[in-house]
Amino acid sequence: MKKYRQDNVQPWTNDPGIAARYAPIHGMVTKLLTKTDPHGYARLLEDFRGRYKPEGVEVRLVEFMADLSWRTSGCFALETEILRQGMAVCAHPQDTPDQSLAPAYIRDFEGADLLDKLSRYERRLSSELSRCIRVLELRAKNRKYAEARMADTLARHKPCTSVIQ
Repeated sequence: MKKYRQDNVQPWTNDPGIAARYAPIHGMVTKLLTKTDPHGYARLLEDFRGRYKPEGVEVRLVEFMADLSWRTSGCFALETEILRQGMAVCAHPQDTPDQSLAPAYIRDFEGADLLDKLSRYERRLSSELSRCIRVLELRAKNRKYAEARMADTLARHKPCTSVIQ
């Protein structure tokens, strides 16, 4: 059996600039996490459970939907922070906030392109959330039809009045 050797571990990348390029993201995420309501996710999950009333496998689907929704709301906050920091860097003293917004977009587009990456991530989350909602609605519809068929079947048969029938 081979011994594990630390020097055999391959680095993720040989580019030392990657850490520097993504350092602003880590700072923004850390700042976002400090502002996050610790009980907000639990309330969101309970809201989803109350709205969809999941049964069986649907419970995990509802939890996944809450995760997706929570991440999406984080994307909005992260986008705001990216633009705020860009506006702080690009702003001239005489500029209004509206005038410093365009240079912030241009700076991001020519640099790390964080807004585009975040937008793609947000679209993927939104697509997954829509898919989950469609699956839950379809399962609820099928459950309703199954209950209606069962009620119809029971209504057509005479009730059993004795043990020996």
